[in-house]
Amino acid sequence: MAPINGTTGNPREKKPLVGGVALVTGGSRGIGRAIAQRLALLGASVSICGRNRAALEESARELSRTGVPVHTQIADVTKPADVTDLVVGAETTLGPITILVNNAGIGLFGPAHEKTEADWDRVLDTNLKSVFLLSRAVAPAMIRRGSGDIINISSLAGKTPSPVAASIAPPNGVSSVFPAAWRKISANTAFA
Repeated sequence: MAPINGTTGNPREKKPLVGGVALVTGGSRGIGRAIAQRLALLGASVSICGRNRAALEESARELSRTGVPVHTQIADVTKPADVTDLVVGAETTLGPITILVNNAGIGLFGPAHEKTEADWDRVLDTNLKSVFLLSRAVAPAMIRRGSGDIINISSLAGKTPSPVAASIAPPNGVSSVFPAAWRKISANTAFA
């Protein structure tokens, strides 16, 4: 894994996130898995969720090699009950969530006129509603503590003018719909 912020992953190296708890949605594969791995190497305990048990277990094995506590949970981040269960499970196992990475996302590509309303709803629920649900679940405790980081990942496909872009881009502007108190949780809140 490439160094980030001057870190190499060397166990003797300073780990600035020791004591932190990161929840990474879609952390069982791809970008989410890489983010979870980097956060673990920086010292944070890590909770990951996904919908594929085998992929979660493989990611957990990889994360456990970093030596940090790991929590995994099957969750559909478009469902409020699953989000509540995920946050409770992560906090019960690891402690208060100090970093939320809203990474789960999907894209449906092809001509828009060939997509159904259900396709559209699935993309918006996964890429936008989940950001709201997870942020709403962790923000109150972060506000009470006066610290926390919420990082929202979105696709570069949202920068390409196309019918698909509208379904992928919303997280880029999601901060404008959140209350000001949520936006003030941390100057480190990022929209990739």
